[in-house]
Amino acid sequence: MVKKYIVDLSEEEVYQLQTLIKKGKHKARTITRAYILLMASEGKIDQVIASTVRVHISTVERTREKFVIGGLDFALNERPHPPKPHKLEDKQEAFLSHSLF
Repeated sequence: MVKKYIVDLSEEEVYQLQTLIKKGKHKARTITRAYILLMASEGKIDQVIASTVRVHISTVERTREKFVIGGLDFALNERPHPPKPHKLEDKQEAFLSHSLF
């Protein structure tokens, strides 16, 4: 099966990913994506990558796709989500907190 999205990392990108993993100060999802990209650049197949980093194969496929389409930052970081509206208005929240305590 021919891969549609082939991960080809530069030496600088490999260094960035290895540094990110070694520091361990990022979110677990970000570190997992870094492992996925490194393994994909080494030519490992998606099933092996998925079982090694313990994610679903579709996660590996999406990470590959994001890297090819948008680059390293796009593949590693989550996109911002729009703010959610409050479920209670201020008066309702005040009433509940007052009546509970």
